[in-house]
Amino acid sequence: MKRLVYTLFGALFILYYICYQGVLSHVLYYHEQHHLFLFSKSYFLQCVQSEGWLNYITNFIIQFFYYPILGSTILAFLLASVYWLTNSIIKIITGKNDLLQLSIIPSLILFFYTMEANHSLSILPGSLLCLLMLYLLLLFIQRYRNVFPLFRLPDISNKKIRVLLTSLFLLGYTGYGFHYFFYNYNRNERIMLKAEQFVKSKDWRSVLEYTKKYLDTGRYNQLISYFHHLALYHTGQLPYHLLDYPQKQGVKGLYFPWNSDSRESEYGHILYEELGYINEAQRWEFESMVVWGETAPHLINLAQYNIVNHRPLVAQRFINKLKQSLFYREKALLLEKIINEGKVPGLRNALDGKVDTPARFANVLNIGPELQYLCENDSTNKMAFEYLMSNLLLSNHVVRFVNNLKFMSSFSYTKLPRIYEEALYIYKLGVGEEEFSKVGIKISPATEERFKRYYSLVQSKQLGTLQKEFGNTYWFYLNYISPYGNKVIAN
Repeated sequence: MKRLVYTLFGALFILYYICYQGVLSHVLYYHEQHHLFLFSKSYFLQCVQSEGWLNYITNFIIQFFYYPILGSTILAFLLASVYWLTNSIIKIITGKNDLLQLSIIPSLILFFYTMEANHSLSILPGSLLCLLMLYLLLLFIQRYRNVFPLFRLPDISNKKIRVLLTSLFLLGYTGYGFHYFFYNYNRNERIMLKAEQFVKSKDWRSVLEYTKKYLDTGRYNQLISYFHHLALYHTGQLPYHLLDYPQKQGVKGLYFPWNSDSRESEYGHILYEELGYINEAQRWEFESMVVWGETAPHLINLAQYNIVNHRPLVAQRFINKLKQSLFYREKALLLEKIINEGKVPGLRNALDGKVDTPARFANVLNIGPELQYLCENDSTNKMAFEYLMSNLLLSNHVVRFVNNLKFMSSFSYTKLPRIYEEALYIYKLGVGEEEFSKVGIKISPATEERFKRYYSLVQSKQLGTLQKEFGNTYWFYLNYISPYGNKVIAN
């Protein structure tokens, strides 16, 4: 029986390790990004007083998730140890080996609980500490007070029956465990967290892969759309594949307006950082830090933003915090070396040196004016241009879209993207040949022929064929999908 306990301990450890390295790898990433352990007296006092000893211990453990292999090993060992301690306690109390292996149940319950990324991990070290103290207490009592076993279990002398019972219950635990895991596994949560992870590492091909997995199911999620559009831009596909999936939320798939939503506050800064609009990225990041605390991503971003904005003393405040951590200290020292340079590798300030008199306040509800402002002040900002054009198209502002085509000459497009040409043809139909000629762009005969086919299907009300042939066109979006109605907004 002792050999069976060690075998099950090893099997559970390997099973948990494989899960945390594979289908649950996003759980480790989520916790590591939302906790930061600091080696300082002030952090110790603050954490213990506000969160308690258990959270302090949990944060200490979570810091090692920085390395996924190490994090998976630690979690797997802790969960397997729950089984071993429970088994040992049952043996002391009953005086018999755990024939039915009931000690597996607490370990499995804790494992299933940790499958949800937003569940606190403090229950795991808390349970382990309680079991350890109970085990040591029972050992002490057993040694100095001969009161065990408390319960007398029936002695099954037939070895075949013992093996059969143990095997049946182990098969039952295995079957139920797999059923519960696959039935309750949150695939969408994994997709979103893995997409976020790849966004932060700027692996845009992987972001596109994960967001497509979600969108291909026919569902809509604002965060997924937000990441998808970022990936489309960075892979050079935004003007060409903007309408590949129905944009039922209009411009809301492009960005997050400020709604004082704690969850959304985590993501708003990403777009502004990519656009080079550092002041607005810093505002989002600071608001997020207020909600989620001084975690490594917030401290790093705020330090970088303040370096780029030529505020080294403010940046130093965030760097000093990072220097107290185990795995982010090196990053902090690198930032400290460039703190007075006003530049951070990979980070661009599109408005560096731009001074508004009087002061200009950003529109926190509508990104449109901010994109227009960036385009007018940074003619080389291709991302601002493509996002502006996408924003105008998705909001039915075809006239303003045409007026902003002037910025296109700053970039090396070999031809007008199909979606742009479709919107331009809508404009041509509305203003006539004479006014349209001022635009200076010709509509291809192929586009005119496609529109004739589109219009004939509309008139014959063949909606199925229409969606199949033209579902990814601007004409179909404007007439059947746009949440702003099916009319062009002229101003």
